[in-house]
Formats: sequence, C-alpha cells, structure tokens
Amino acid sequence: MFKFVKVSAILLAGLLFAGAASAQTKVAVVNIQAAIMSTEKATSKINALKTSSEYSQLQNGAESIRAEMQKLAEDAQKNGVTWSEEKKAEQQRKINFKRSDFETTVKKLRAMEGQAVQDLQKELLPKAKTALEEVIKEQKLDLVLDASAAVYAGKSANLTEELVKRLNASK
Repeated sequence: MFKFVKVSAILLAGLLFAGAASAQTKVAVVNIQAAIMSTEKATSKINALKTSSEYSQLQNGAESIRAEMQKLAEDAQKNGVTWSEEKKAEQQRKINFKRSDFETTVKKLRAMEGQAVQDLQKELLPKAKTALEEVIKEQKLDLVLDASAAVYAGKSANLTEELVKRLNASK
C-alpha cells in the first residue's frame, strides 16, 4: 500500500510539472533609459540645452581651441626642423596648454549634458515605472527583462516603443 501511494504521488507530481511546463511563460524586454531619452520631453530638453547660450559658448570655445591647436601643430610640423630646441619646447608647451583647455571645455559640455540626462531620469523614471507596470498587467506578462540582458528579442517582445508612447501621452 505504501509503495502504491509513493508511486501515485510521483506520477501526480510528474503530471503537475508537465502541466506547468506546457504553460507558456510570457516574456518581454524593455530599455527604460532609452525609452525615457526617446520621449518628446527629453528631446525638447536636450535641444534646449544645445541651443542655450552657455552651451553654445562652450561649444564654440572648444572648436576655437581645437582650431588653434591644429594651427600650432601644423606650424610645428612645417617649421619645426628650423627651430631651436627652446622654440620647439615652447611650441609643445603651447599645444599642451591648448589641449588642456580643450579637455576642460569638453568636460564642462559633457557635465552639462550629464546633468540634463540625470534631471530627465529623475523626473521621468517614476512615470516610466508606472507605465511599465500598466503594460505588464495589460499584456499579462510573467517576466520582463532589461533589453541589454537579452541576447535576442523580437520586435513584439520589446516594450520600449510602447513605453515611449505612454510617456509621451502622459505629459
């Protein structure tokens, strides 16, 4: 009798697992950061930053410094063979100073861009999470992965575009 109960329990467990295995798990992927940065609000804010006077001045300054560096380097290449060691060292020092100024200016530009992105993330991330939860419930999804974790996901399994649409509509 005990053997019969044991065998019956094993068979029942097998049937339950077979049923669970045949149930299809609904999986999707999403890139929340890409969705946030693809919204109309993000595009507008980034465009506003890039057309702001402070950003434009820094960008123009960087281009100006780059042109000066290039001119100094071309001058050194063209005339360097006739220069004394002191003149060569002076020219190299000027180029190094310009390079340092250029790098500093570019860092300021990247910091401004980074701050704008951070502000957007802070503002839109809660809305994105809420919208994503709605999509998950509506589509009755069992598992949602970050798109970067997936080796492959078909277009229908990617929720990023749907998330962008909902974020744009939620203004």
